[in-house]
Amino acid sequence: MRGYAAMTATEVLEFARTRTLEITDIYAPTSSFIASHTDLDEEEVEYALTLVAAEDALELAAADSNAACVLAFEIPESAISARHDMSVSLSAALTWHDVQCMFAVDDNGEDLTWFAPQEIESALSESAR
Repeated sequence: MRGYAAMTATEVLEFARTRTLEITDIYAPTSSFIASHTDLDEEEVEYALTLVAAEDALELAAADSNAACVLAFEIPESAISARHDMSVSLSAALTWHDVQCMFAVDDNGEDLTWFAPQEIESALSESAR
């Protein structure tokens, strides 16, 4: 299952360094969310959740004077302990290996720039300069 976590650039760089992320809940396309959004196809569901995470990332970034990011993960089924309306609870840490991509969020939360996992660290390091 794909999941989306709101983070700041500093948090992403720390995660890239440690390779392990302890997180309790993450936005995900649960059956409840999909059932309440039958007008959306799979890609639109994923995009909607990315935008929700982007809003959270903007709040985190504003409080920390940092850049907003959303990390997309492939969540191992064994790590999911509970499913909610638009998120899942995790019983295990996520690893850098689980990262599928990162979205850099612009200041209004509407423009998302995609980065592959191998591009993330250099993109954030360059933007910090």
